[in-house]
Amino acid sequence: MSKRTCALTAVFLVILLFTPMIASAQDFIAPPESLPGGLSYQQWSALWWQWAWAIPLPINPIFDLTGADCAVHQFRYGPVWFLAGTNGTEATRDCTIPAGKMIFFPIINYGNDYPCPDKNFQPGPRQSLEQFLTIGYGGYIGARQPIDHVTAVSASLDGVSVSDQDLFPPPENSKYRDTSPIFWFHGDPSLKDWDPCVPVAHTAVSDGYWIMLKPLSKGAHTLIFSGTETFPTYSTGLTVTYNLTVK
Repeated sequence: MSKRTCALTAVFLVILLFTPMIASAQDFIAPPESLPGGLSYQQWSALWWQWAWAIPLPINPIFDLTGADCAVHQFRYGPVWFLAGTNGTEATRDCTIPAGKMIFFPIINYGNDYPCPDKNFQPGPRQSLEQFLTIGYGGYIGARQPIDHVTAVSASLDGVSVSDQDLFPPPENSKYRDTSPIFWFHGDPSLKDWDPCVPVAHTAVSDGYWIMLKPLSKGAHTLIFSGTETFPTYSTGLTVTYNLTVK
């Protein structure tokens, strides 16, 4: 082997060693079975709703289009930082997150709360409140029905997408769809125009597609997620872009 060939081989090896591996979603997602932060995705989803329903409308991250409110009430949840979707709109948000935090967010979700001003909104015979809020009764939908009608979900971090095989196979097989147990919450009355039940409700069940990100490296990251829900009489969806700065 000539000296020139040896030199070219050495250069090739250096390039190979310093070429970054192509990332996959497994590199940045804390899987549900790992109990991130010591809790299941179902338990974190209940905590997410307790966070979201307690925040007054003017500073609620669900209705924030810029990211100005992304830090509201985050100190309460230890190792996890919550991000919000939207109320069926598009949004691009800038958000700064402390290093070392996991990030939990819904791609698309639904919270079913009780009681409500409608006095007929009640469980059926021999039906528990949790069953009623989960599957509904007598024309009232449960938390699962809207999510059963989700027709598309997607999520990506820094251009790397979550596999459709994991995210959106038949809904009952998705790794990232979860129904919460029944939970208590305190809703802020200012949300009544969005959810008329909030001023009187105190229990709920949630269903949706959720993802927990592992702590991200310091610097800039781009998170994009979207979901579409299609009923026979209407269709709604959301797309959210987060320009994240971790420091």
